[in-house]
Amino acid sequence: MRKQYTFLLAESTEMRKQSSILRKQYTFLLAEFTEMSKQLSILRKQYTFLLAEFTEMSKQLSILRKQYAFLLAEFTEIRKQ
Repeated sequence: MRKQYTFLLAESTEMRKQSSILRKQYTFLLAEFTEMSKQLSILRKQYTFLLAEFTEMSKQLSILRKQYAFLLAEFTEIRKQ
């Protein structure tokens, strides 16, 4: 009976140690997950901002191309005269 008790006590002690290690790992992983979530949120905001900037630049480029085409046509017309 004593051997069983000693064995079970050792098992219980080992399980407590493992449980403590797992709790620490969980806390660490939760902190890592929280930090990664914050970083992901920042990256999403940056992406949205850059997408808006890109869209605006594309519009401006389109306007400039039209102006260039107009000026080129004007220049060509002037050269013909």
